[in-house]
Amino acid sequence: MNTRKLDNLAWLPNLVARLTVGFMFASGAVGKLGRLGAFTEEFHQLGIPVPGFAAPAVAVVELAGGLALMLGIGTRLAAALLAATMAGALATAIVPPLLARYPDAWNFPSNLFYAPEWLLICLLAWLVCAGAGKASLDAVLARRQRW
Repeated sequence: MNTRKLDNLAWLPNLVARLTVGFMFASGAVGKLGRLGAFTEEFHQLGIPVPGFAAPAVAVVELAGGLALMLGIGTRLAAALLAATMAGALATAIVPPLLARYPDAWNFPSNLFYAPEWLLICLLAWLVCAGAGKASLDAVLARRQRW
């Protein structure tokens, strides 16, 4: 099989991943900002320090980061920040309730891989390493710098 034609499409999965993950974060952030009081209360109930600062900060990072991913600008930084929010979600909202309900849950490490946050961390880590790709504002700016 000649894979050169597929190599020419290498930018497409990157674009689809950026648009999908970016839209998910941006649209979710709009909902969080629209109910900021309730979102802040969730942070308070989870025991997250300074929930009045942390909840709006997370929502803004998710909105700005999601938009940046969709546009393909500052992709590596945006993906790293969004991955950090997902790591925080795993550490505060996903793992503790799981362990409270199923104390032996970590006898099966595959339980972590069922968490959507883990999949998002993997996709975001890939974007940190791969960058935005050809179909992005990052690529346009890089081409302009070379001129």
